[in-house]
Amino acid sequence: MDFYVIGDEHMVLGFGLVGIPGTIVSSGDQMLDEIKSVIEKNVKIIMVNERIADSVRDKIETMILKMDFPLVIEIPDRNGPLPDRKSLRELLKSSIGFSL
Repeated sequence: MDFYVIGDEHMVLGFGLVGIPGTIVSSGDQMLDEIKSVIEKNVKIIMVNERIADSVRDKIETMILKMDFPLVIEIPDRNGPLPDRKSLRELLKSSIGFSL
């Protein structure tokens, strides 16, 4: 299994339509527990709901920094990205010094 999604109902069902398995969660603590259990399943990329992840931001970032794999990517929900969050493009530009 390469991809796994953890998020709200809309996100999990949407990715499920293209064959990506996932788990519906409603709180940050549920998300943390699910990330821990998915790590055991040899998943390479975990996509998580940005709004739910924001409720446990410090714990998620600490967990991500301790892991080599899987890669954890935060995806905005159907309401759009959180305000004041840099896009992936902006983060890359600031880290390498030029736009791709």
